[in-house]
Amino acid sequence: MKSWIETTDPERIHNTMPDPNQRKSTILIYSPDLNFCFSLSMLFQDRYSVITTTNPGMLEPFVTHYSADLLIVDAVPSHKMIERLKDLKGLNTRLPIIMLYVYSPKDVDLDRLVRSRVDSVFYKPFDISDIANRIRELLKDDASIPNT
Repeated sequence: MKSWIETTDPERIHNTMPDPNQRKSTILIYSPDLNFCFSLSMLFQDRYSVITTTNPGMLEPFVTHYSADLLIVDAVPSHKMIERLKDLKGLNTRLPIIMLYVYSPKDVDLDRLVRSRVDSVFYKPFDISDIANRIRELLKDDASIPNT
């Protein structure tokens, strides 16, 4: 039996070789919980360039200077966070945002406001494969985009 290294099928060889003209999409992850940032980073680092921060004040510089392709926010919904998300969308209107939090039936209006500012919401506990699938949908690629 031939191994993939020995294959002469050009399509199979092409699919296993990285394209030097491609770069990984960049995901920015914010959570006040360092362990949560680390866990998400470990889950996605093989497919994406991942930047994490526990400081919400660093979101703007990271979005501006590191050209994040997608933002994941793990935070308790608040009017301050919603304003921050609105400002980030102002910096990059094409920036997809996924928000993760524990749903509270007491905050239906706040939940509705969050949903108006982000592309997706996942309530805790969530299935990480659902988030991974949504990331692929939002980035509309196979974890890499052409270099420009």
